[in-house]
Amino acid sequence: MQTRRVFLKILLGLGAIALPWTGVGYKVKSVVEPLLAQPRAKLYLIPPEAQTINEYFQSESLSRTAMDDILALSSGEMEGRRAGAVGEGRASQYLSREMSLLGLKPLGDKERSYAQAFTIPEVKEEFVGSRLTFSVGNTQMLRAPSLNLLGGLVGKTEKEIIVISAHYDHLGVYKGNVYPGANDNASGVACVLGVIRRLVREKETPRKTVVFAFWSAEEMGFLGSKTFVANPTIPLERIKAVVNVDTVGNGMVGNFGLWTANTTDIACQAVQKAAADAGASAMQVESGGHNSDQISFAQAGIPAVTLLAREWLVNNHTPQDSLGNVKIEQVELAADIVYRAIKSLAY
Repeated sequence: MQTRRVFLKILLGLGAIALPWTGVGYKVKSVVEPLLAQPRAKLYLIPPEAQTINEYFQSESLSRTAMDDILALSSGEMEGRRAGAVGEGRASQYLSREMSLLGLKPLGDKERSYAQAFTIPEVKEEFVGSRLTFSVGNTQMLRAPSLNLLGGLVGKTEKEIIVISAHYDHLGVYKGNVYPGANDNASGVACVLGVIRRLVREKETPRKTVVFAFWSAEEMGFLGSKTFVANPTIPLERIKAVVNVDTVGNGMVGNFGLWTANTTDIACQAVQKAAADAGASAMQVESGGHNSDQISFAQAGIPAVTLLAREWLVNNHTPQDSLGNVKIEQVELAADIVYRAIKSLAY
């Protein structure tokens, strides 16, 4: 690269001396100067454990941490990840890239795609106390596009499936304020990504197929998960349990709650045992009129549970839900709980 830059500088110099009256020197300069301005090529060091080109690229994702994911998803570039907006598109690109690097099988609408496309209606912003919320507006207005993302680790059987999920959308920008959604729900997404990386490192084929889903438009009434249940990209009857993760990054470390309609189903029991084994607490709590994407599956008769921090409402749906609202050790503990639950349900 250095030799190339020196050569191009010499070429420009010669052009300035030999071709000042022909106009050719200007043309050469206009073509070559952008090349000189290009940054140096980025060098990647192949880790010694990488045996194939796929493992080489996969290592880039495997080196990422939950904090890396939360930083990326709650950054200003993501603009609060509002469903149907530019920020959601950027977040979906980030997640699709990670899913591809980690080698998940695409399970979206089309072969080799992670995306399940759907549309969302107009919504109105309104405050409930200090919390910004959405309510459905004019359903006759032009609808906006949105995306769920689904990928899987194929097991020894595809007739039994365990779903691990988190919603990746948030509230976007309202009246000049960005709502970063670091805890709600970049923390849940980071938890799920951490679990995927851990399973990929182990290179063990599960007994049942494990599907990882990132829902959008949860903040607009669980529209992404509702869309999936109404138009599944995998047969619903094969789904044996759903473990959903939402807003797990704050509060007392190890103090989690569960939203579930049935504490005796296999999803709830697996998470409760996993929490106990990890030295944490995860007891059923009243939702207080709130809910998450597990409700879409529970209403379809599928065992489903949401893991969340007991103090999830602190700074929720405010501009203060930033990186400072997240305890990384709480996110990592949540990931360990979900990992243990998957191992008992699918391995």
